[in-house]
Amino acid sequence: MQAFYALRQSELSNRQLAVDTITDTFQRDLNSMEEQNLQQLEGYRRLATILFEEGLQAGKPSDEEDVPHRVLVAANQALADYRNTLTRDRLRGLQLLLDDVRTLDNSYIRLLTLLLEVAHVAQIDRERIRKYEDVDARKIAKESGLDRNRIIQALRENKALEVEKIRRKIDWGDDLQMIRSIYNDILKEDDLYRTYCETAQHTADEDQQLVQHILRNVLLKQDPAKTYFEESDLSWAENSELVRSMAIKTLKSAQSPQGLQLLALTDDWEEDRLFMETLYKKALENDTEYEALLGEQLTNWDVERVAQLDKIILKLALTELLNFPNIPVKVTINEYIELAKVYSTPKSGQFVNGILDSLSEKLKTSGQLRKSGRGLLDNK
Repeated sequence: MQAFYALRQSELSNRQLAVDTITDTFQRDLNSMEEQNLQQLEGYRRLATILFEEGLQAGKPSDEEDVPHRVLVAANQALADYRNTLTRDRLRGLQLLLDDVRTLDNSYIRLLTLLLEVAHVAQIDRERIRKYEDVDARKIAKESGLDRNRIIQALRENKALEVEKIRRKIDWGDDLQMIRSIYNDILKEDDLYRTYCETAQHTADEDQQLVQHILRNVLLKQDPAKTYFEESDLSWAENSELVRSMAIKTLKSAQSPQGLQLLALTDDWEEDRLFMETLYKKALENDTEYEALLGEQLTNWDVERVAQLDKIILKLALTELLNFPNIPVKVTINEYIELAKVYSTPKSGQFVNGILDSLSEKLKTSGQLRKSGRGLLDNK
């Protein structure tokens, strides 16, 4: 959905750029000593712009024979440039979409390894105090510390986490100052951590409570860690909740009979990648058709005045309804209702629900909507 919104904004910019190029073509030549017909230049500009817009609607260059050659060339060149840029933007948009999904995994592993880095700093601090009996140091690290936490130890001993860290080239060497700041300026001042460090022995539940507290309230809510994740993941505002949930589940798994287990963002990445690629490409290929279907459905609405995000949500829902026969209708509708509630206007969920309910029944009646396998299930 975000990829489509960004693409739509890019299309508008590129369209304006094409119009600006036409305008520049028919500007007065300030370096020419010859007399120039400004009225004619303005007429050419308007005509070339009209031909460009008509070419966009028709999906092909103009072949008008009764217009000046100069005007025809300007209009068709602007159209060609626009379409070439659009093709590149669509390919780049798909790649960015796939990369953005994989960034979730990277952020998840980064968050877990950051816990280990902070624990390592805590260990160094505690060993320094024990060795030198530093009376000026905060003695909260003397009896116990994050490094002795059994959940941290489970993370440290997890071979899969170490493999993922290496595979994703995650290295905190350039961020040591940030890690020290997290420990010295935030964690050592934290009341729960100070209380934890006052005793040497802790239950498994106490260890779990502390690590979850640090992850939720220190790493995800306070700078500098919060800013770090925002800068390393451009979609952090949307991704943070899922990353947090995955990390918390991982920490909880340390107390399970199987021991700590890393979570996979998806059970089958290749299948999910194919789904995203198909949804993306089919939505673009059939944009005109889906625009018309929505126009028929929104008889009392001006389609152009429907919120941009609502239109994108409705078109993506249509794409899923018509191109994925194994997905039940109710599953699709419910998913896009939730998207509308989270990302669009307060009333968008109800609006999308009403449109998709009505439109899906219409498509069933016309025979355009066909389901098979699991798609035949009626998920109430």
